[in-house]
Amino acid sequence: MNVSLEKTDDLNGILSISLEKADYEPKVDEQIKNYRKKAQFPGFRPGNAPVAMIKRLYGKSFLAEEVNKLATNSMYKYLQDNEIDILGQPLLSKNKESEVDFDNSENYTFHFDLGFVPKFEFNITNSDSVTRYVIEIDEKEIDTEIANLQKRHGILEKVEECTNESDSVLVILTELDSDNKPLEGGVSGKETTVIPELVKDETTKNLFLNKKIGDKVIVNLNALFNDNETVIASSTGIPKEGLNDLNPNFEAEIKNIQKFTPSEINQEFFDKVFGEGVVTDEETFRSKIKENTEMYYQSESEHQMEHEIDHFIMDKHAFALPDTFLKRWLIEAHPEAYTAENADEKYETESNGLRHQLIQEKAIKQFDIEISEEDINQTALGYSASLLRNYGISNPEFSWVQEFTEKQKKDQKFMDKVREIAIQRAVVNQIKNVVTMVEHNVSIEGFYDLIKQHNHQHHH
Repeated sequence: MNVSLEKTDDLNGILSISLEKADYEPKVDEQIKNYRKKAQFPGFRPGNAPVAMIKRLYGKSFLAEEVNKLATNSMYKYLQDNEIDILGQPLLSKNKESEVDFDNSENYTFHFDLGFVPKFEFNITNSDSVTRYVIEIDEKEIDTEIANLQKRHGILEKVEECTNESDSVLVILTELDSDNKPLEGGVSGKETTVIPELVKDETTKNLFLNKKIGDKVIVNLNALFNDNETVIASSTGIPKEGLNDLNPNFEAEIKNIQKFTPSEINQEFFDKVFGEGVVTDEETFRSKIKENTEMYYQSESEHQMEHEIDHFIMDKHAFALPDTFLKRWLIEAHPEAYTAENADEKYETESNGLRHQLIQEKAIKQFDIEISEEDINQTALGYSASLLRNYGISNPEFSWVQEFTEKQKKDQKFMDKVREIAIQRAVVNQIKNVVTMVEHNVSIEGFYDLIKQHNHQHHH
């Protein structure tokens, strides 16, 4: 047996494996011998069929199986012994044809194309800086938060007419054609709730005012939901990828109207927000609201900083990948998702994910990061809480989160995501300790403007 590697460049190579009869014959003979022990043929007692007959009937199948197995095992052993890191999986070479003829030869040569992991150094030092936003909370923001809590703990009562922007209007959505008639095969019968004051477009908002149960209005769906694709997808039952095919004009038939009355600021209100007897006067209530609001925006600031660090480390490590090889590997390994026609388009996402993974692995080695069982458990709880919030449970009881987490742990996809989050968080925390943090005071509005600018720059 001979195994050799030819590097065509820093990122690509061809691994060649040459096998002779002496390399594989003992294993083939062993397969035939084992098969003979249990084979049953008419005219022969079990285990006594002639070896020559078994070779004639099954010899080529055993030969192909053992030769392929030996070539594959030899390839991976060579890569492991020589500490060669590859991307994807080896593919039979397109530039160098393998010589495998089981009918006419006893010697076989396999050629495999390889894509190598690029060599680069982890390049983050204390000369690098990252901005930590200190979000300033003023009294106006506290007033706004208290008003929101009053709404959250207010009461709803059914009315016949929408007279206030804060009223809750239940509508049935029906997709319309160019003549404003129900579109055949379009979205229909989808119920959603509209609160006029949340609609930014004034014309659309005013469509619902002074309307009664049973009235119908024609709305632009994008204007109704403030161009929020997530809300539009949820309200119509159409995946985000299919929203471009929707006609934006919809009929909204009013099915129910509820008038909203905010909660009064009193002891009952304090108890609803913080628990019975925890707060007994308005001054303490405002103080606790400010404390909670500051904690929330500090969390938002930390999240944004971690997000920017993620982009920062990507920008700091520019390296090439064996693109041609990887596209071919994606097509051959995942033919249900990748074709010659779409590989170029889809590859950008794949390559960015791969770059991120390689940089992360380098950081793990650089910082000697280990993820403990406790890290996994804490991350699982946090991830579960975020999922529950996505389901509309904004402040779930800890016992709910624990119960939900234990159920989710049985799902391998959930645990894979948890481990991914735990590793990413550990890497980011280490980077925080290395880089120089530059604090920047900013208003709440200014903070979210900065997020929009960042997302626009990175095409979110």
